[in-house]
Amino acid sequence: MRLSILIKAALLSLTLSACVAPLLSMGPGQLMWAMLKPMVGLDPNTTNLFEQPVVKTRMTSLLGPHYDTTVSLLRTAGELQQQGPLFYLVSGAAQQAGADKAGLVWNADSNQMSVLLSANDQTRVFSESHTGKAAVWPEVMQGWLTEAANQPAQPLGGTLTAPAEATPVAANPLQDELNATRAQLQQAEQKLKALENQQAEAAAPTASEPASTEPELSREQREAAMEAILNE
Repeated sequence: MRLSILIKAALLSLTLSACVAPLLSMGPGQLMWAMLKPMVGLDPNTTNLFEQPVVKTRMTSLLGPHYDTTVSLLRTAGELQQQGPLFYLVSGAAQQAGADKAGLVWNADSNQMSVLLSANDQTRVFSESHTGKAAVWPEVMQGWLTEAANQPAQPLGGTLTAPAEATPVAANPLQDELNATRAQLQQAEQKLKALENQQAEAAAPTASEPASTEPELSREQREAAMEAILNE
């Protein structure tokens, strides 16, 4: 059995080597189909699926910091499978309750790559958005979607995660700036009122002096005084 797999992998390698020129003239979707179709039924480790540039580049871009964890789980998959236009891999422990698992899907109809990752009690969904369409999943992964749907959605670009401990929400910088401005205006108002009181006391008539006819601060004077206080 092992020899048969190695022979298939060798034939696949020779076939791809002989068809380099035609493959280079294909579009991205055609190139993926031409590469994955002969790998159906084969161990992805034997065919070096994860080292193929067209696959590795897309997975790295799609998964970001979750790439290593996902690939490590997918290396336990027995073989690349196909369901209609869907080419997919499912990690070996996918059917074990509570076990970490991962699934990779490429849709030949839309040239869309998607990943389901369930690790550390968190289920995450990753899907390329260039098609503008929702991801399509094989039947074997439908239960995973149910698990993800039962978890509260987080604002992480389509990622679904398990609830985490509550953390203090960072203050809004704009709100902080507004509050600071209000406090500054209140202080300025208080200084302005104190200034008016001082002027009123200084202008108050005494028993030996006639009452002052000096008017109170005009609107322009109040605004000028307020500006001067704020610029201190």
